[in-house]
Amino acid sequence: MLNRRVVILYTHSLFGLGIAKLLRMDKQMEVTCLRADLAATAEELKRLRPYAIVMEGCEEGPLISEIVRDIPAVLFIGVHPEDNSMVIYHGRQVVTGCPESLLEALRHGSRELVARPSRA
Repeated sequence: MLNRRVVILYTHSLFGLGIAKLLRMDKQMEVTCLRADLAATAEELKRLRPYAIVMEGCEEGPLISEIVRDIPAVLFIGVHPEDNSMVIYHGRQVVTGCPESLLEALRHGSRELVARPSRA
């Protein structure tokens, strides 16, 4: 299996470090953490060209619009710790699931989660 480059965009460092620790347990993933800062982050993401981006929350805005324009095939996973949920954006497809499904989504993509209902 090929390594998958995953970038974690965080606002709170505890979120970024926690998700990074979880994902680094899977040796198939190359994990990079970036602080969510519009100008610097967009340029770094263009350089890294990740398979997936895990974000703290995932509110549509200028950063996501710029990333989707520049890296259209990217898998976005927005983790919402406050209500124990996540949202996956892959192209036009939107899938909701629980944070426990994070590794599975990164390993298999969003199609795998569409076939099964999410656990609440």
